[in-house]
Amino acid sequence: MFDEVRTNPAATIPCAFIAAVSILIGGVGGWLWWSIRGFPESGAILVHSAILGSVAALVLWGVAWLGLVYVMLTQVFRARAYVEQLLRVMGLGMAPMALMGLMFIPGISMAIGIAALAFTFAMMCVAVSTATNAEPGQVLMANLVGFLVWAGVLTLLANSGSELQPHAPGVFLFNVFSDAFGDFASGSDNLPAVIPTVLPNIPNSVPITPR
Repeated sequence: MFDEVRTNPAATIPCAFIAAVSILIGGVGGWLWWSIRGFPESGAILVHSAILGSVAALVLWGVAWLGLVYVMLTQVFRARAYVEQLLRVMGLGMAPMALMGLMFIPGISMAIGIAALAFTFAMMCVAVSTATNAEPGQVLMANLVGFLVWAGVLTLLANSGSELQPHAPGVFLFNVFSDAFGDFASGSDNLPAVIPTVLPNIPNSVPITPR
């Protein structure tokens, strides 16, 4: 399949569309997970993660991941590669990202998200290998660099600070959850110091009045 789309200019837009839809499905899956778990600001997560985060992931995929793969192959390893061919095969290779749409399933949400990323990376390695004459190790290295930059920037975008506005889709929402849980845990450490100032002094025992 990759060989067919690689040499077909008419497949450029459909393959880019596959990448966009797959990322969007993953973003919706992350939002469903957030909503089903009952976390706050579900509407904000829909806008900032599922929609804007998916747009950010798609742009970063085209600029950072695909761009770095092309630069690594042609400039570092001196192999043959063409941007339009990489766009087609890598667009098709992003299809496993749609598996993140199943993140709403309780108990295995994180496993589904991580598996989707791993499957996508593996498919990308196969896809890129069909569009270049580089060695398998070189393809792996180029793809790894692009993936790490893509995932790293999305992780940073998921850190919304004090506002719940993570601009990263799908599995990257777990980073938001862990930060929020960490803030709660750090705040709970101060409870012993706060409770005495809030609650009145309560005697250790209540005297029993004989009848």
